Amino acid sequence: MTKCDQCNTPALWVVSDECGTEIPLCLSCYAKYSSIIQNDIENNEREINYLTSSIESISGIPQDYFPRYPSRPIPITISGIKMNNIHVSNSVIGTINTGSIGTIDQTISALIQLGEVSVATAVKELTEAIINSSNLTPNQKNKLVETISFVSTEAATPKENRKTAIGFDLLDNGLKIIKVADDLFDVYQKYWPILVSVFS
Repeated sequence: MTKCDQCNTPALWVVSDECGTEIPLCLSCYAKYSSIIQNDIENNEREINYLTSSIESISGIPQDYFPRYPSRPIPITISGIKMNNIHVSNSVIGTINTGSIGTIDQTISALIQLGEVSVATAVKELTEAIINSSNLTPNQKNKLVETISFVSTEAATPKENRKTAIGFDLLDNGLKIIKVADDLFDVYQKYWPILVSVFS
């Protein structure tokens, strides 16, 4: 399997530089690359909005006569990790592995770009519900978040390269935990089967 140009991890995406050279990237490196590109786009949008306002002011055109790029929501940062998809507060994070949450957040973006919107939605909804659950211990939350982190990462890899046996084992153990939480009944009934389908 092709390796990432930056870290020797199996590559999932290919990007091109200014010379047209194809560069293979893994999930983590692609997420960092995408974040840089996105920041550039946002900076350009703000610059265009500023220049448009300046033109209106100088020329006497009524303010907001020309269209503007809409303001983007400010990403949430938890323990130094920037979240673009998962919406939880620091107050409910507690002792949960923020590294796993960060991986999940990056993978949601990757899954959406791959067209796996249903899986991305299931991962997001389950992760937020687990973190906010009042029926789970911190240890149980950690186990479930780590399971979802593994499953979401595998969902972003080609089907033939997924670790199916490990995935089913983790999901089976995770189901035993999540089923005892009354406040997660509806969300697990709706979204857990989608995680299972990743390995089916």
